[in-house]
Amino acid sequence: MALTVDDLPVGRGHPLAWQQRVTRDLVRQITEAGVPATGFVNEGKLDVEGERDDRTALLQAWVDAGLDLGNHTYGHPSLFDTPLDAFQDHVRRGDAVTNRLLAARGDSARYFRHPYLNVGPDRETKDAFEAWLADEGYTIAPVTHDNAEYVYALAYDHALDAGDSALQNRIADAYVAYMESTAAYFEGLADDLFGREMAHVLLVHANALNADHLDRLVGMFRGRGYRFVSLDEALEDPAYASEDTYTGRAGMSWLQRWAITRGVRFESEPHPDPWVEDVAYPGQ
Repeated sequence: MALTVDDLPVGRGHPLAWQQRVTRDLVRQITEAGVPATGFVNEGKLDVEGERDDRTALLQAWVDAGLDLGNHTYGHPSLFDTPLDAFQDHVRRGDAVTNRLLAARGDSARYFRHPYLNVGPDRETKDAFEAWLADEGYTIAPVTHDNAEYVYALAYDHALDAGDSALQNRIADAYVAYMESTAAYFEGLADDLFGREMAHVLLVHANALNADHLDRLVGMFRGRGYRFVSLDEALEDPAYASEDTYTGRAGMSWLQRWAITRGVRFESEPHPDPWVEDVAYPGQ
């Protein structure tokens, strides 16, 4: 399994001190677990008056730890409702700082991750963008293990803001259990499609929940028999050469896209715990 982390430096609009703490502890958890990881950057988050250098230092921490960085666009638009030329501009603007930092170790950003996992509203847009992206030297970073981790992360942020350690622990317990249920779901779908185990790509986000509990998540996956590898190694699995014709509003796992392309029926993935959704979105 390859670990990928979206929305760097840190998801949502947290102040600098919060982002510094999350980055420090998340990078520490990744390195202490001995897990290769690729973080996908929204460089628009660096453009804050008086804080650009400090925010750039958050990405430098990933590079200093020997971790990889990829392009997640400048401002995280969806290709579904963004004109292709405007979306391409977001990609061009999305790697200037990233590539400068990586160049110091003789590297560059090689992978692109679609915001919202949306690949476009129709085949014409999808195909045109993918051809252009390849010409720019990028490889798409697919996701097989998609999930609603962001719901647990938002609930966890609320518990942190409230100083409620008991609720933080309860959310973290539920998060790991939920991720195990989604692991079983995607393992089953992979078996339905390929009749074997495959190398998965896991999507999580840069947030306080993972900064505090990624070690537990890694332990759960290792308990299921997973070995963590680089994104390069995971994508060597022949499954990733499968035809994918899906387009539309929904972002989803590439396993589900391959199933749709082949006309294979599948059940919906597990949903987040309702009580966690209540904490994440109070009053809704």
